[in-house]
Amino acid sequence: MSLPDTDSRTVPPFLNEAALKELAVLLDETHPQVVLAALQDVDDSDAAVFFVMCAHLKSEPTGNALAAHAGKLFAQLPFDKKVSIAEKITTTEVVDAERAAQIWHEHIVKIKETLQKTAFLGEGTTNLTKLLSYMDVAEQNQLLEVLAEKNPEVVNSISEQLFNFEDLGGLENEAIKAILKVLDQQTLAIALHNAPPAIHDRFFENMSASQAEAVEAEATQLTFEQTQIAETARQSVVNLVRNFAAKGLLRIG
Repeated sequence: MSLPDTDSRTVPPFLNEAALKELAVLLDETHPQVVLAALQDVDDSDAAVFFVMCAHLKSEPTGNALAAHAGKLFAQLPFDKKVSIAEKITTTEVVDAERAAQIWHEHIVKIKETLQKTAFLGEGTTNLTKLLSYMDVAEQNQLLEVLAEKNPEVVNSISEQLFNFEDLGGLENEAIKAILKVLDQQTLAIALHNAPPAIHDRFFENMSASQAEAVEAEATQLTFEQTQIAETARQSVVNLVRNFAAKGLLRIG
C-alpha cells in the first residue's frame, strides 16, 4: 500500500486538510465504542487501508491526531479481527487512488450512521457508581464483593469513584482517630508518602505527639520498595474506612 507521508507532493487529492479535519472532528466527538461498532461489519481489507491511511499521515497536527485515533482504535479491536486486519496490512502495499478515496468516505459514513443509531448511556462504571451512591456502605460492599469475583478491575474503579484516599480529608476528627487506633504505623507511613498535604495534616493533627513522632520515624526508614507500594497502602486505608462505615463506626458522606 503506497501511501506517502503528508510531506510528499503525491498525497491523493482527497486527503486534503478538510478531509482530515472532518474525520478528526468526528473521532474526537464519537465514543470509541461507537466507532468500533461501526468497524465490525467493514471488510477487513478495506479496514486495513483505512487504518494505514490514518496512521500514515503524521506530518501535520491533524494527521498526528488521526494517527493517535487509529492506533487506539486498532488496539481495542477484538483479537481475531485485529489479526485479520494485521495480515491484510502486511500484504497490501498498493491501492487504487479512487478506491482509497471510496474507502475513506465509506468509513466516515459508516461511523456517522452508527452514531445516529446509537444511544450512548455514558461510562458503565460511572453509571453504577451513581446508583450505588443511594445505597448504604454495607450494601455497596456486599454488591462489590460479588462483582469483584468476575471483574476486580471494574470494582476497583467503582470503589475509587465512591470513596478515594483524597476523600479522607472530609472525615470528621473522630473518624480519623478511630482509624488511627487500628491502623499500623508502617502502613500509614507508606500511605502518607508523597500524599497531598491536606491528607497528611488531617492525620497528624489527630495524633498524639508520641504517635506522630513514631509515624515520622517510620517514614524516614521507608525503603525504596516500600515507597513504590504507596498506592496499595492507600487503598488499604480506604478499605478500612469503608469497612468501618459499613459497620456504622463512622460516616463517609
